[in-house]
Amino acid sequence: MKKVYDWETNRIEFDDKDGNIYNLQLRGNVNIVVGDSASGKTLLCNKIMNIARDKNIVARKYSADGMFVVNEDNVDKLKENNHTLILIDRAEQILDDDLVDYINRDISNRYLIFTRKSLGIEITPNHVAEMREHDREFRLEYRYNVGGWC
Repeated sequence: MKKVYDWETNRIEFDDKDGNIYNLQLRGNVNIVVGDSASGKTLLCNKIMNIARDKNIVARKYSADGMFVVNEDNVDKLKENNHTLILIDRAEQILDDDLVDYINRDISNRYLIFTRKSLGIEITPNHVAEMREHDREFRLEYRYNVGGWC
């Protein structure tokens, strides 16, 4: 069984039964994904939640070990994670100032945050991307790649 997320390469890679391929290279510890409706942000989170919930070990192709998808029902457990990639969909609806401050100080986890507005997350523009799909392959397209910006 292959892990969806590889901590060493900081990459999400998997395919689904619909023929979609997810090949997302993350940068650093915090990445923010913005974009239009229907660009695949929520779809990605739902796919990973489904992989995590699948208890059929025999048929499972992928594992979501080392990942935690935050939603309104489990946001209180965000701070319980360690050495985990934390995905937050619709972050503008879920995160409050206390959690934004926690994310800004957290050095033990990594974050992939989907939002439609600025939240006060302390990152450089190099870590802001849009989800793009081409020929059923989803990737992150970063807006900037400026040397010296961490």
